[in-house]
Amino acid sequence: MLAALLFDFDGTIAETERLGHRVAYNAAFAQLGLDWNWDAELYGQLLSIAGGKERMAYYLEHHRPHERHADRAALIAAVHERKQQIFRPLASSIPLRPGVRRLVLEAKAAGLRVAIATTAAPDGVAALFAGDSELRAAFDLIAGGDVVPAKKPAPDIYRYAIKRLNVTPDVCLAVEDTAIGLQSARAAGVATLVTVSEYSRGEDFSGAAAVLSDLGEPGAPAHTLAGPPPPHGLADVAYARELIASNR
Repeated sequence: MLAALLFDFDGTIAETERLGHRVAYNAAFAQLGLDWNWDAELYGQLLSIAGGKERMAYYLEHHRPHERHADRAALIAAVHERKQQIFRPLASSIPLRPGVRRLVLEAKAAGLRVAIATTAAPDGVAALFAGDSELRAAFDLIAGGDVVPAKKPAPDIYRYAIKRLNVTPDVCLAVEDTAIGLQSARAAGVATLVTVSEYSRGEDFSGAAAVLSDLGEPGAPAHTLAGPPPPHGLADVAYARELIASNR
């Protein structure tokens, strides 16, 4: 029996990585006098590291190994904070991915618990929902940022959300867009529906209950890439229940 839907945020709810975060990082670098630049290709590679601060630490270690800073941790924190300030006003203009709003509101109306389980900072999530109070109110929980010690692909954020919602993994369905997110959810024992995003095309989604292009909208059905196709190309609550039942 399905009791909860657990959504990833970046790339799953909206294409925030391509349209928001990369833009905001490069603006933050420039404002702080850093000659760093993350082009689309490099940023796609860096997304294999979950978490913005962790991503910058990896970048410094592997792409700027000879660069010296008096306090690297303080620099990373300052860049991350400036990037968040820039991202917030950008977020409200980023459209939701197809089917997200429809499925969230349908799940809420059906009495399901709905949550976000992400490595993103909660204030960035709030910024995307700033102009849609109905959608924001539909989420029972937004779990993100540093609320758990280990980022995805560790299962910590899913375990945290499951505990807060007072449910068990076997009655939850995760909606993710990356292989890292899929690994995180599956390690927590949660069946996972993948909706492939701009940056995750071509990743290995072995173990997913299904892989779709998106959640689908009336007149714009989702394309099935793996697993059972949703009726009429629309991933709805009934389809989510079928995925749970088939993954037991």
